[in-house]
Amino acid sequence: MPNDLESILREAGYIINNANNLSNPEDYLQIISKIQYMLSQSNANFHEEIKRERMPFREIKRYIDLNSIIIEGCSTFGNIEITRILNDLEKRVSNVIDIGCKDKERTIEQKDKIIKYLEMKGYEYEFLPNNIYGYKLNLNGKIVVVIPNLYGTYYYIEVKIPNNRTLYIMIDTAGNILIRKHSLEHTLYFENFGLFSIIYKFFRYKEKDIRDLEEYENYRDKIKEIINKGFSEGDINNLRTLFGEEYKKIVKNLSKYLKDHPGSIYISLYDVFDKLFGRIN
Repeated sequence: MPNDLESILREAGYIINNANNLSNPEDYLQIISKIQYMLSQSNANFHEEIKRERMPFREIKRYIDLNSIIIEGCSTFGNIEITRILNDLEKRVSNVIDIGCKDKERTIEQKDKIIKYLEMKGYEYEFLPNNIYGYKLNLNGKIVVVIPNLYGTYYYIEVKIPNNRTLYIMIDTAGNILIRKHSLEHTLYFENFGLFSIIYKFFRYKEKDIRDLEEYENYRDKIKEIINKGFSEGDINNLRTLFGEEYKKIVKNLSKYLKDHPGSIYISLYDVFDKLFGRIN
């Protein structure tokens, strides 16, 4: 096995070193698949080299105005996207700001706009290596290699803001290839990342997701607006690709939540699921 690993690593050297600068990752799919298979057969562990913490959204908004720097065709997603829409200043969010873009050109434009903004503000920043997220692999018990888990066009930026705090801005491109230990996935872009982020909480449905959903209920009109906006045709295709039959898990968790929260605004998600997957019995 070690000889096979070393052989694949030699063959994939260019891709590994330039993982964040591949204009069309599909051109390298065959080799990326070999990397994924190698990792699935090894003792590689996932590696993350950033310092995550949570902070009130007002601390981020005080120093970085996301509404002014996010360009058309790019969007934050996850908890910070919902919080940004709700403008919930006291909501504690991650110091990692994830941004998804439709294509490579928008990703580069988004990066340039953010850098111009940071320089205008006088903040210290640096681009981080492409393997701050990746798999740590031991060869012959001597050499440690960290193999990036993402391939395409993307940027990891570390930003020093006042009060000795650090933010991380991650800009990803739809179509980039993500290596999971036992699969390959393509990153996706949603026109309505807010609604996707709510639905994903019902998919994951851990205690922190339930608490978030409960807190969002305090903004009924804004949550209703996110849900009523619905999904574009592209969003619908992406959701069907992403979830497939696992949408039943989302519906099951939604039913659990509604049973415990009578009168919840999320009851209107049933209409969304009807359009996505057909009438739910």
